[in-house]
Amino acid sequence: MLIILLFCHYLADFCFTWPAMIRAKSDGHTLWPILQHALIHTVLVAICLAIWGIRWKLLVMLSILELLTHFLIDWGKGRLSARFPFLSDNKRKPYWMLFGFDQFLHISVIAFIWYGSFTF
Repeated sequence: MLIILLFCHYLADFCFTWPAMIRAKSDGHTLWPILQHALIHTVLVAICLAIWGIRWKLLVMLSILELLTHFLIDWGKGRLSARFPFLSDNKRKPYWMLFGFDQFLHISVIAFIWYGSFTF
């Protein structure tokens, strides 16, 4: 299940993201496209959890966790990039450090969801 959740993260972050979401995530100002992006992640996580037979109450709680954390991580990354323009230059190391940290945070949440799906 962990591998499937990580694959869903890849799909949502890189395949099911359209230009308005990318622009909004780059500065953190326009919230609706960031929320839409987080909702795509949430739906994919919820589908995975449902297929795995996770009870509904836990499924809802873990899905809300995905929604909130994904939104806040992407919004925060955008705000940092807007405040510090050198973080937006993909030819500089700080951009990739922030990108990597963003992915680390998302993957940590996914690992928690996976662990929580059979622990709680």
